[in-house]
Amino acid sequence: MTKVIAMLKRTGPEFRESSRQVESALGRLGVEFWTSPALRRVADQMSEKPPDLQGRLDLILATPDAELSRDGIIWADAADWQSSTTEGAALAQAVAAKVRAQAESGTFDAQTIAALEKHKNDPLFAAAFAKEIPPDELKRLISRMFRTDLPPAGRPDEKDLDTEKKVADLFSTILGTASRARKLPDKYADELLKDLDDPQSAFALGKLLGKGKFDHAFMLDVVKRVYDFDVAHPQARAREPESPLPGQDKVRPAPDVSPMSTVLSALIHHPKVAQDFFTDPKRRPLAYLMRERRWGPESDNLLGAALYEASTKFRDHGMPREQSSGYKAALIASWASHYWAEEKVQQNLPNTRIWAASIHANYISDVHRANQAPPRKDIGADTAYDPDKSLTGVQPYGAVFNKDELKSVETWAFNDNDAFATVAAAHGQYSVKVLDETAAALAAEVKAAFAAWHKAHPEATKTQINDKRQEILEEKMGTGGGAFQFRGVVNDLSETTYALTDAANIAKIEEARKNDERYAVYKNMVTKIIDLAPGPPGKFVGLLVDQAKDHIYGAFTSNQEGKAKKAAANAMDDAKVMFEDATAAAMMRHGLFGDGSAPAPTHPYASKQRPKAPENDFLVNGEIMSKDKMSESQKNAYDEWLHRTPATDRVFFGVDSAITRDTWS
Repeated sequence: MTKVIAMLKRTGPEFRESSRQVESALGRLGVEFWTSPALRRVADQMSEKPPDLQGRLDLILATPDAELSRDGIIWADAADWQSSTTEGAALAQAVAAKVRAQAESGTFDAQTIAALEKHKNDPLFAAAFAKEIPPDELKRLISRMFRTDLPPAGRPDEKDLDTEKKVADLFSTILGTASRARKLPDKYADELLKDLDDPQSAFALGKLLGKGKFDHAFMLDVVKRVYDFDVAHPQARAREPESPLPGQDKVRPAPDVSPMSTVLSALIHHPKVAQDFFTDPKRRPLAYLMRERRWGPESDNLLGAALYEASTKFRDHGMPREQSSGYKAALIASWASHYWAEEKVQQNLPNTRIWAASIHANYISDVHRANQAPPRKDIGADTAYDPDKSLTGVQPYGAVFNKDELKSVETWAFNDNDAFATVAAAHGQYSVKVLDETAAALAAEVKAAFAAWHKAHPEATKTQINDKRQEILEEKMGTGGGAFQFRGVVNDLSETTYALTDAANIAKIEEARKNDERYAVYKNMVTKIIDLAPGPPGKFVGLLVDQAKDHIYGAFTSNQEGKAKKAAANAMDDAKVMFEDATAAAMMRHGLFGDGSAPAPTHPYASKQRPKAPENDFLVNGEIMSKDKMSESQKNAYDEWLHRTPATDRVFFGVDSAITRDTWS
């Protein structure tokens, strides 16, 4: 578009001059002409377009990458274009004068805040505002607003700073808009990063970077420079909260104003910047940030959130891999998990358990594979063409985890029940999806075999058709790949189940009784696994984790622990029930218990012990309902059909034995 704008600026005057020359030449020849006025009109229109196109270009540049549509198109909202260059400068000057005066008095009126709000995404206003109040002055304004010159005990309470926070957020948004439109003054970053070793300046910097969406190159440059300063100035990162004064029981904790803490929120809001920073081959910052550097309580939580965003926000399998966001994401996930396995890091980052667990949940297929194999020494990204062949489609780059390190991380992380619930839900979702796709593949085999037979026997009666369909189904499930495939899948998935319950100290009932609430969390997954939707074919499992967690644990309360203990003897028995139910649900979804309308002898509706009736029917729209929705009569009918009906065994067997492993004893 820049080239088009330049071309129009050049071509418009050339058309106008050409028009005059044509008119002059034709006039000398006495020829009547009609073309020249048209050329002038074209020239006038071309001359009018550059301002509009430039405005559109600035809007596109000022739109964050995160707002790209699925097809990569940016839909820039012209409603944000509030001013022309002249109007933006005049308005910014007037608003800046009000901001200065009101910051001095300590109060901001609604009109000033409304003006900032209205123009926060306007690149021309933002550019003028950034010039009008240079970064040094802007930081002083913020320090004055939040009274950072006072000791923590003397500062306004957080609940009384809503207006100040809103104004600071607007400053940050405006600077972000100006940076994305490439309209910040030269050397702006130099001015912004002055006096990083001064607590008040560092506090203000955190506010200015914490909310806005900044240009990628600008923000990456800022983060790298702050990191280099942090490493080189240990005294600046070791500021301790002020001690209580005599007579005070406690003092309000001072905010973390060490250099790197000022950019953590910005990294959370800029996951691609975080990716490029965390994978910087020159700095290799993860070891320093996780192992060597000490953090305050809130700051280590923000670091964990930044690692999570960098490793999960953008997943792909793009090439070349070094330029792929998915590749960088997997590298960060692998290396972060490697460091989290260290006791020193766990002690240094005590508030990051949920973030470690959330990363493992998003890489659950890689966690699963790591638990199937001996411990690996290498870590990094899985560069195979398809990192997870258990699922259809080409999955994003995976992370390479070490089996022993996974156990160390999860044993530590699962002290937080929400962390355990997060990984358990992910594993449940993954298990359901793998079983569903295995069942779908098998159903396709049965369908193809039956279609071939039916084509060869076009005169077959309805009875013969039903009998042959059932015969093919039972053959596939009994002597073909069906039952053995399910057995292998369940066996592999159960290994991961054991690893998770072992890390949570609930693998054995004696330990489970010491962790009743955590055991109840696990039991919640077991009882709701049937009702967990497998998700659309080809959809990445990590995208379904939050949905699965909400479905399984949304209504969880600790008073369910008594109910959980009554339901099963131990976690091993729970796992057997869970995989039996999940497998049966997947098979039922894909017709692998036969036709219910006939009904086939292996279908629940063929039961003679508990014939089809509303009080016994545990199917809803042809699918098995969740156990926590079944009545006692429905549960009994389900149990009778699945476990004590010989006909069912002809298509459903091997799941129980697949879970009975020495490792579970």
